[in-house]
Amino acid sequence: MRQDGHFSAGAEILPANLVQLRTLARQLPLHKQKKVLNDLAGSHASAIRGRGLDYAEVREYQAGDDIRAMDWRVTARTGDAHIKVFREEKERPVLLVCDLRAAMRFGSRRALKQVLAADLTALFAWAALEHGDRIGALLFNDELETDLRPKTGRKQVLQLLNELTTMASSASADPQQRMQQICRHLRRIARPGSAIYFISDWTGFDADCEQQLHAVTRHCDLVAVHISDPLEAELPPPGLYSLSDGQQRLSLDSTTSRQREEYQQAFSLRMNSLQQQLQRLKVPLIALSTSNADPLPALRQGLGLGMLSRVRAEES
Repeated sequence: MRQDGHFSAGAEILPANLVQLRTLARQLPLHKQKKVLNDLAGSHASAIRGRGLDYAEVREYQAGDDIRAMDWRVTARTGDAHIKVFREEKERPVLLVCDLRAAMRFGSRRALKQVLAADLTALFAWAALEHGDRIGALLFNDELETDLRPKTGRKQVLQLLNELTTMASSASADPQQRMQQICRHLRRIARPGSAIYFISDWTGFDADCEQQLHAVTRHCDLVAVHISDPLEAELPPPGLYSLSDGQQRLSLDSTTSRQREEYQQAFSLRMNSLQQQLQRLKVPLIALSTSNADPLPALRQGLGLGMLSRVRAEES
């Protein structure tokens, strides 16, 4: 389907659209992300840790060294105090987590949720490439996940875009169990100092997931991007509607005001619960809708990058 501007419209994740998003990369300078603000979940802000550290060597302890870096094994073996010495990584690992589960294959306005999620994943990747950061990814549906280890370079981005467009659709699975699996997996692969952008509708996120992400946030910077569709937040005007997921068809009756109110309240409760969980983790939450033709200003605001520059990046 034809695009309005840069972000995709329609039901398909198209390679050409993901490549075109490179022209917006300089509009998202992730290296200037001093703070990430959370307008939805409160007024708190979290500091960005910046680049991670690579282990370099062990040396004898000297006065003034940080005892938290003590290498207790070497100290015990030699009888003399030794500490671990680290060097700053030249490139920061950026890990992009993209939800492509069956629930993301939904949309009532401009695009499916998974199309917007893929666009945002591509944009983050191009922005990281612009600054020379290492780019990794965890893409998942209800059955499979694809890991890309962090690497630098355009080839890595193109491989990521290819994975986004070729990951096969899967049958729907238990959303809570699947989200738990992914959060545990993320905990295993996240490298210290990484900047992690988790793009999802967050269906199935529960206390176990919160616990897994708590371990992640101890040594990584995590940003949550929530994707929703207007039909999930509010029923359409009163009437009878026919809905389909491509396999099954059902009827939706939105004629009663009570039903409409209960529907809105249920969505608000889910959002409030997610906000509270992420706020406990001090993880900023950026809410974006499939109906927005240009989510970039809201994305920049959520990342604490200020007003959107009118100067567009030149295509390399």
